Amino acid sequence: MSDSLQVVVVASPFAGLAPLYEVDPDADALVIVPPQTEPFAPWKGTTQGQTKTSSTKAAPPASRPGLRIKVSSKHLSFASKIFKSKLKYAGQKSKQSDGRIHLQLAPEEQFDSKAVAIVLNALHGKGSKVPKQVDLDTLGQIALFVDKFQLFDAIEVYGERWISRLEDKLPDAYNRDLILWLYISYVFRNVEVLRAVTKTAIVGSDGPIRTVGLPIREKLIKHIDEQRQALVSSAIEIVTSTLENLVAGKAGCNKYHCDSFLLGELVKTLTKNKLVWPRPERPFAGISFLFVVSAVEGVFTSPSHSRGSAVCGDLWNVCNGVTAKPNGNAYVNGNGRGGRGPLTPEASPEPMLRNGGGYFDTHECDARKSVARLDELDALEDAVRGLDLEGALGYRNY
Repeated sequence: MSDSLQVVVVASPFAGLAPLYEVDPDADALVIVPPQTEPFAPWKGTTQGQTKTSSTKAAPPASRPGLRIKVSSKHLSFASKIFKSKLKYAGQKSKQSDGRIHLQLAPEEQFDSKAVAIVLNALHGKGSKVPKQVDLDTLGQIALFVDKFQLFDAIEVYGERWISRLEDKLPDAYNRDLILWLYISYVFRNVEVLRAVTKTAIVGSDGPIRTVGLPIREKLIKHIDEQRQALVSSAIEIVTSTLENLVAGKAGCNKYHCDSFLLGELVKTLTKNKLVWPRPERPFAGISFLFVVSAVEGVFTSPSHSRGSAVCGDLWNVCNGVTAKPNGNAYVNGNGRGGRGPLTPEASPEPMLRNGGGYFDTHECDARKSVARLDELDALEDAVRGLDLEGALGYRNY
């Protein structure tokens, strides 16, 4: 971790330019926050394995001016070993003409002056000046300052309150907000939030997670990606096994050749998404578990079939001896995922072809057995737990 604090021996160039903010009227130290000149935690670009649900808003533009904050060196020393060490090294000889020791935060760290002021007010017991609620970006910038100066013990209570006010807004996709939440939950040691967001990252990321410039620990990144790779490997094994069963004709259909339709659709979607021939291998760069699931689900919701043949969702129902009611251009079921899942109670006694004018006879065949393993994809996702911040004995894992 780089040195985030400098004792100013010569007057700081920011000292005469930045506004002055008073935390302690009897201050014997001055914390100087340089201007923030770059966006905080920028998210750049997209990759193959991201689905449309992975979109995220851009980082807000950098617009914070610098700030000089009057503080008590005793409060800083009590709250942070880093501040204590710097102040001890500085001594009385480092006082400036205003009688205070000047402590300048490293410009390259890009600390946010608002976030720094909030934390310093909390350290000095100025509870009335500490907001009861902050937005996600502000909380992320508070977490950065708390992390760099090891202030968790002094700010823990406030962190719990801020997180509780935002906890119902946890993202369900891999995006910038998720990375912010991952870092915040790590810094403030929130076990439940960390477990939830790391599960989302394991399921939705398509490689080692982006750090967006935050000092996320390498061990955390490594373990998330190891679980992602294991999950993707299991998903691809299931899909490949399904494809091999259809090719081998282990469970066919003598009436409508449902297995042939399913095989064709599966080959097309896997080829289109580069999930077969060659079969992807570790580290599965650019491939997320959700990407694999989305590709396979396309088999059951494909809109492109020749006239007189059924869509695979319809085949799924027909070859299982069940019926479906057409709803415009698609059949309806209980979970909105093509032919997978329960049918609506209003199911009609016989399904009609989408493009043809005739009818299917509802029938039972073994095509369903060939693709039965695809049901295991949902179970794979459900089995993902996320990472635990602490081990069984209470020691931190990260």
